[in-house]
Amino acid sequence: MEYYRSREGKLKKHLHNQRRGSRPSSSRSEQAGSGKSGDSFDSGIVRYVQMVTSLIEGRRVSETEIVRMLVRAVRQHSMARRRRRDYILSCWKQSLESP
Repeated sequence: MEYYRSREGKLKKHLHNQRRGSRPSSSRSEQAGSGKSGDSFDSGIVRYVQMVTSLIEGRRVSETEIVRMLVRAVRQHSMARRRRRDYILSCWKQSLESP
């Protein structure tokens, strides 16, 4: 903690945080998708989450349920990644496009 309060530590932490934002997202790929919203997820991740969720809930959870859950989870974080105005405009545009 003391190190990060020093000038050298602050610089190192700043550089580390800058690199963190430039990494590509590993949760998305072009294999399995939801179709409707355009989000896609790695099929291995979907199967893993399906297995873990089935074990926790004590029932068989379908792949479709998992994909819907992941799409909702990804959608919930979009406001933090954009300015509020951009988020609201994109939601408004989507509501106009859907019948």
